[in-house]
Amino acid sequence: MDEQTHQQKQQPSITAISLISGIIWLFIATLLILFAQETSLLHILFQGEQFLTQLLAGIISGGVFGVFGAVMVHVPKLKAVLEDYHIIKQLKELKLNNTDIVQVSVVAGITEEILFRGAIQPIIGIWLTSLLFIGIHGYIRFKTIWHVLFTVFTFLLSMILGWLFIYFGLVAAITAHAVYDLIVLWKFRDVFQH
Repeated sequence: MDEQTHQQKQQPSITAISLISGIIWLFIATLLILFAQETSLLHILFQGEQFLTQLLAGIISGGVFGVFGAVMVHVPKLKAVLEDYHIIKQLKELKLNNTDIVQVSVVAGITEEILFRGAIQPIIGIWLTSLLFIGIHGYIRFKTIWHVLFTVFTFLLSMILGWLFIYFGLVAAITAHAVYDLIVLWKFRDVFQH
């Protein structure tokens, strides 16, 4: 067995890490919703516009932001800045396949939106939730103007997810997040792993 295969067998898969972190996010979200909002996750999940309306709003919003995210890697200075972020470094090392990308995108969309939009945003508001969201993802950087632009882009994306939750419902935010991640992960994999 070569060294790379041996290391891959010893490291947990991205699928396992994604599922474990998703379970943790859901556990925290459920506690916050239950005790801070005094309601249930199901109640929050089924609020808002009709399911198909939320789905459509999420697909359109996630698609638009996903295309913008995918285009960023074609701007040389932005591409160089993106390589400065831990998440891009991880992407380069993980060698994601299509199944990994779909699983990670869906799990992140569901669990992160339930936590940030469904549980946290009603407590601290859309602005602080968006700052917390991009901060936890490591997207706040002010080293160069290009870092600032990427920080603003991710903050705006988080605000859009918050507005989708407010005006359409949680399913819209979940869908937009998952669609954005799908587009961006596919594009970033193609650019940074080849």
